[in-house]
Amino acid sequence: MLAIQTKELRKSYGPHEVVRGISLRVNQGEIFGFLGRNGAGKTTFINMLTGIVRPSGGEFSILGTPRGQLDRVKRHIGVLPDYTEFYGNDTALEHLRYFSGVKGLKVSKRECLDVLDKVGLSQAAYVKTKKFSFGMKKKLGVAQAILGQPGLIFLDEPTSGMDPESALEMQQLIRTLADKRQTIFMTSHNLHEVEKLCTRIAIMKRGNITGLGTIEELQRTFQPGMQVTVKLAARSEELYGKAREALQQQGVCRIQSWDERHLTAEIGEEADIAAVIRVLCSHEVDMFSVQTARLSLEDIFMLD
Repeated sequence: MLAIQTKELRKSYGPHEVVRGISLRVNQGEIFGFLGRNGAGKTTFINMLTGIVRPSGGEFSILGTPRGQLDRVKRHIGVLPDYTEFYGNDTALEHLRYFSGVKGLKVSKRECLDVLDKVGLSQAAYVKTKKFSFGMKKKLGVAQAILGQPGLIFLDEPTSGMDPESALEMQQLIRTLADKRQTIFMTSHNLHEVEKLCTRIAIMKRGNITGLGTIEELQRTFQPGMQVTVKLAARSEELYGKAREALQQQGVCRIQSWDERHLTAEIGEEADIAAVIRVLCSHEVDMFSVQTARLSLEDIFMLD
């Protein structure tokens, strides 16, 4: 079953089209990254899926349920919005128990305490939220989103404001949820985190999806080739000349530079690395290391 499916989903405010006909499929159990600059239309897109904003056109389904019947599955959806505010005089435990009731969930005090423990707030269960730091509020927001084991969880900047240790623990929690076939749809400005966590990534720009796939698929889309640098032992120019000629004749790479200690070349795919090494070895060229360079998610995101 698909966790999310959209078909030509659109939203306009007057003449301004914010979301421009997005068709998207998110599989159950995925950690799906949804990226975009401020104003790209991400929040509007998510607000349509969660029933906050009415689409101007197109269709979508959540957990196999069409948009017109969204009330049937709302209790199976968890949301950490881009803002996290709580009733200041409520404790963390009181907050979870209250909002579980609002959502129609039947959860025990023990279950609430277990969720607080999962997000690292076990010692703050009875502390009023007005005393919480920003990072603690973010953790409580995640606790609210995952309470009741929802099948689909929207997380907006799930680790922002957290110290490094807490952020790493939250990332592990997200992996654990996905292992249990819960789907995570997350946005984050921490591109390294997205690259590390997400099974697939969509990049939204000016209301359109401009990139979609695994990080490897995005790299191949935006950078068909890859660069390889081989650190060499210093040898004679004559020896290097024969190896260079062999590489050019076999067409396994396009040499960009070659000095007495380094060879830098462009190859078409990862398998070509082995071919380059075989040619160098056959010509008795000693190698100390081989490094490859591909576009990072940050590089891809900054492309326009």
